[in-house]
Amino acid sequence: MNTYDNDANMKIFLLNKGRYRGAALDATRMVTEMQKAHNTGILETYALGETYIAAGLLTSMLKGNDRLGIVFECGGPIKGISVEVNAEGNVRGYLKNNPFPLDGVPESLDLSMLFGPGFLSVIRYPEGSRQPFTGQVMITFGSIAKDLAYYFTTSENLPSAFNLSVKFNKDGSILGAGGVFIQKMPEEGGKIDSRADEDAAAGLEEALTSMPSIGRMLAEGKSISEIIGDTFGDYFPNVIGSRQIDFKCSCSRDQFSSYLKGLAENDKRDIYEKGPYPVVTVCHNCNTSYEFTKKQVKDIFEY
Repeated sequence: MNTYDNDANMKIFLLNKGRYRGAALDATRMVTEMQKAHNTGILETYALGETYIAAGLLTSMLKGNDRLGIVFECGGPIKGISVEVNAEGNVRGYLKNNPFPLDGVPESLDLSMLFGPGFLSVIRYPEGSRQPFTGQVMITFGSIAKDLAYYFTTSENLPSAFNLSVKFNKDGSILGAGGVFIQKMPEEGGKIDSRADEDAAAGLEEALTSMPSIGRMLAEGKSISEIIGDTFGDYFPNVIGSRQIDFKCSCSRDQFSSYLKGLAENDKRDIYEKGPYPVVTVCHNCNTSYEFTKKQVKDIFEY
């Protein structure tokens, strides 16, 4: 296998002589930072962390200033998950409910009963386009990996599979987190798959879904390159690139100043007169807070 930037935490590769593309990500640091920033419990970290990992993997499909969003909207306790990633590998996002409003302590990390009925949307923001492109499917499995695979296979006609993993220590901290994504390359000229291609597709999906916990393998010291080789060695893996994926938000104090400035006049007057001070604004995507004194609010409102 070729090697690229050994410091990057995601490897992009081809399989079966270029008929499949894939990505593998060590997301341990990213999910740990996300857990700390959003102050999430185990179940919440698991749900949001798996979505972060999936978004990170999908940067392998982005270029330039492209962005991509993954949005789950549902009627169960999770209520919603919104995560966004750009081509630079910066991932951010949040849970609509944090913590999940549960009646008791769950017996497992199975999320299927917590989603309920709803929709999964994948939103593409291509560089230079005035409008985003949104595809949507019903939540079918209540599994982030399976529902995303179902979306790409049915909505974009790109047979896909994901393996997402977050492993915890006994104290709820992250032991290891990562994921692998493979996708069938579009056929040229609409050619029909051969029996050999069908067999390869079934074998790759089996290799991906039956592999040991990625989070545990990473915690035990295995590298992303080793995981790719061990899992897909029979399919001629060829690493063609690497990318750094991080929890990073583009929010700023200036953005929230502009937000306050753009409020309706009656809302501005109410905030200015009643406070409370300091006025605290919070970014949903990274949970960073920005505080504004009364003098700063006065300057923003130009009173």
